[in-house]
This record gives sequence, structure tokens and C-alpha cells, in this order.
Amino acid sequence: MRRLIQLLLLLAAAPLLAAEADTLARIGAQIEQYGVLRADFVQTKQMAALKRPLVTSGRLVYSRRHGVLWLIEQPYRIGYVFGDERIVEIAADGTRRERDLRDVPGLAQVSRVFRALLGANTTALREVFEVSVQGDAAKWEIELKPRQAQIAQFLIGLKLSGGRFVERIGIDEAGGDTTQLRLRNTQGASAPAEAELQLFGAETARP
Repeated sequence: MRRLIQLLLLLAAAPLLAAEADTLARIGAQIEQYGVLRADFVQTKQMAALKRPLVTSGRLVYSRRHGVLWLIEQPYRIGYVFGDERIVEIAADGTRRERDLRDVPGLAQVSRVFRALLGANTTALREVFEVSVQGDAAKWEIELKPRQAQIAQFLIGLKLSGGRFVERIGIDEAGGDTTQLRLRNTQGASAPAEAELQLFGAETARP
């Protein structure tokens, strides 16, 4: 009887799971048509040890080929490049400091998740998270819960919302800190600009 009840529950949930998968695929398809995404961001981080939230703003560039370029402009200037094998910190004077992802496993996981989120890589997201979706491709909300214990050590879950692009990302950390990220003025392009390629550390075309 117990197995029969479990089977009935699975059958009842099947149409919903199929609908969620279809919505997630549609969201991914409308974002994946661009090789590059550019956006302005405002990040509000509430830390358990502080009374006031930390607010930073700047701009980001997501490149499917090169990774994520995260440029903080206020209240200080610093940049980061999140790639497949490395994280590069760019100081205000342009000095670059490279770190191997193997040396910072926690940050490496954040980097992979962040790139999957911005690129709407639905396959990668489902490998790492339990995914629930509400709405449709025009207006949607996605909730992510970690599948892997390695990620659950520092991350409780994420909530995303948007339409044509990702507009908001909420992050709940295991230590009690929370982060709200708002993305505005998002635009898609086929390739990074030359200045962006230089920040990514990629070779630029010579005349």
C-alpha cells in the first residue's frame, strides 16, 4: 500500500514537473540567444553581525565564453572576473590578482552557480539544485534549494525573478547573511566590447 501511495503521488506530480521543466526551458531559451549580457546592479547585503546593510552598485558583463565580469563602482572601486578555472581580482589601479578555483572551493561554487544563473543554464542548475518554477516565460519566479551538501554548507537557497532577463536574485546563506541583487538596464549582445575583453584578460583582435 505504501508503494502504491508513493506511485500515485508521483503520477499526480508529473504534469506539474513537466510544466515547470517546460517553463524553465523557455526562460533559458530566451536568455541563451545572447552571447553577452550587460546590466547595472545594486546589491544589498545584510550581515548577521552588522545592523546596517552593505549596499554596493556597479555593472556586470556576462559572457558565455569568458565568464562574469563584476565591477563594483560605489562606494569603492574593485572588479572581479569569474571564469571556469580562475577568479581574478582587479584593483582600482588596474592591478590584477589571480586565484585558482581549487584554492577557494567555496567561492568557486558561487562562481559556477552565478554563471549558471545569469546564463540561464537550466541543465547546470538542475544538477546542483532542486528547482521550483512559478509563472511563465514573460514573468517568472524560480526557487532553488541545494542538492549537494558541499553547497548547503554555505547556502540555504536562492530566489530569482524576471521576465526577458533575470531581474532579481535573493540569496540566503547558511550563516544568516542575506543578499538582494537587482539588475537593471539589461541588454544582450553577440560579443564583448574590446575594453571588456581586456578586463576579462582575453586577447583582442589586432587591426
